[in-house]
Amino acid sequence: MIMTANPADLFADKVEARNLQLAIQHSSDVIARVTKEGIALYVSPSCLPMLGYSQQDFYRSSLYTYCHPNDRDLLKDALADLEQLPYKRETFRFRHNEGHYLWLEANFSVINDDKEMMCIIRDMTQRIIMEEEILETQEKYRFLVEYSKDTIGMVTQKGIWTYINNEGKKLFGFTSIKEMIGTSLHDYTPPSEHSTLDDFLQTKLSVNFELNLIRTDGQMRKTEVQLIPTTFKNRKVYQIIIKDVTGQKKTEEKLQNAEKLSVVGQLAAGIAHEIRNPLTAIKGFTQLLYEEHKGNFAEVILNELERIESIVNDLLVLAKPQITEMEETCLTNVVKSVITLLNSQAVLENIMIELTQSPGEFYVKCEKDKIKQVLINIIKNSIESMPMGGKINVDIRQDDHSVIISVEDEGIGIPEERLAKLGEPFYSTKEKGTGLGIMICKKIIKNHGGNLYIHSRENEGTTVRITLPLA
Repeated sequence: MIMTANPADLFADKVEARNLQLAIQHSSDVIARVTKEGIALYVSPSCLPMLGYSQQDFYRSSLYTYCHPNDRDLLKDALADLEQLPYKRETFRFRHNEGHYLWLEANFSVINDDKEMMCIIRDMTQRIIMEEEILETQEKYRFLVEYSKDTIGMVTQKGIWTYINNEGKKLFGFTSIKEMIGTSLHDYTPPSEHSTLDDFLQTKLSVNFELNLIRTDGQMRKTEVQLIPTTFKNRKVYQIIIKDVTGQKKTEEKLQNAEKLSVVGQLAAGIAHEIRNPLTAIKGFTQLLYEEHKGNFAEVILNELERIESIVNDLLVLAKPQITEMEETCLTNVVKSVITLLNSQAVLENIMIELTQSPGEFYVKCEKDKIKQVLINIIKNSIESMPMGGKINVDIRQDDHSVIISVEDEGIGIPEERLAKLGEPFYSTKEKGTGLGIMICKKIIKNHGGNLYIHSRENEGTTVRITLPLA
């Protein structure tokens, strides 16, 4: 008995085939049937708008003809894999009829025993170009971040580091970036600035502010910080940019000091001129009294007036360089004469000045009066720093080719934060001080080729050390 097909089933098959044909004709993707050698047996009409070729152009032609030379082996390997696999997806470059190349994604699947394949091709050019642009932008940003001269990183809204670049590793003094991840920005700021930092972190706005940072080796760095709110992995964070301005601040301070010195120089010249006029008259009349009475008091007055005149001349050191006359001097005798001069004042303050020295006499080439002025200033400062009395030790000894004079007291000392500013014009630890005394002392010692160092601890005392080259 011969079986005949159900007319309804035949009609359904025809409808399904017709619908499939219409879908292929109207699809924006290119649908093709190719052999295992890559020969096109059929290509859908969409090949013309996508690739610029007609169906007749592709018929019985090889896909390798249009494939980019660098991608041909890739496409051959994909077709060869279909000997073992039923399905394969590959992306490659394909030449458009106008000469440029498109990025295509092809899905190959085996459809019969002859290893013929159905191929669905999509144009991926715009997507791949966008991905490349995104990757290029990311690479540029990564390059800018990694090689920036500023510290760039990410912190949470509580200030926890989640990322930092190599410059940040240098700024904070770490050997590895991993050491810093997970630590807090608060760990590297002075406790006095924690509340200020918290205020800026809680604003959740883009802000700029100055912040002192403490390196792992204890060094303090002055910085300018910028916080920029952003989102990373669905989490609210800050991008942080830190600029080290320590050197810039030091330069600004030097410029300010230079300006102060300029003003001091002008004032010093004017003051010296104003003092000299009455001083000349006083000195002249005192000289007449001395010649008439020949008394000891007149001689003492004349000696003190000469010293005042010498000090007035020292003010001019601030205004303009002076032509100096150096002579070989026994430094031990100079120190002894200064101690003798100030000993009476020290006794009144219940202070004992003690001199210690290594054997021998030490000769230096100097202006004796100026060295006296330096020693008087330093020892007087020591006396004034000891309101409850005590002992001042003055020590002289030789070190290689230099003479070292140390003045050590038991006074109230100088706080560490104020010690660094000593010697700056108009900065003084005294209530009515001008800050010019130590500055002039440093200038005098420097002009003699030496150095002046100050070491102090609060409530323990201060040591001033002067080094001068041996004659």
